[in-house]
Amino acid sequence: MSRLLIRAGFTVMLAWLGLTEVSGQTVQLSRVMREKLQQSQGLLAALVTSDWGDLERRSRQLEVLTRDPAWAVMNAPEYTRHAAAFLRATQDLIEAAQRRDPEGAPLAYVSLTLTCVRCHQMVARARLAGSTAVQPASRERLLRPLP
Repeated sequence: MSRLLIRAGFTVMLAWLGLTEVSGQTVQLSRVMREKLQQSQGLLAALVTSDWGDLERRSRQLEVLTRDPAWAVMNAPEYTRHAAAFLRATQDLIEAAQRRDPEGAPLAYVSLTLTCVRCHQMVARARLAGSTAVQPASRERLLRPLP
């Protein structure tokens, strides 16, 4: 029993220090993803209240989060396409907020949300399949123009 408690304590300590992965994510990636989720939830609130300033600010924060090296989780062409689509949708949302576009902003938000869902589905499939592509990708690869 005491060995089990020691092992459990050690595992918790390693997770806390960021030396292990929890559900396939590093502590750093988990932080970035939580921040992306918070900003995305705030985008919806800004959209439905027509708070254009908050919509632009949160969209820009999402754009900043794409520069975090922890976000580059896969070295695969499909992941690169999803990441580029996310960045384009974020930029479309920024532009719609600047124009105060009540038609374009919701469409950009839906596009952004779909890129998240599709990417998460793809990453989950890759992890389930034990893909070797689930490894850090370089920022340069993520931001390279699509063919």
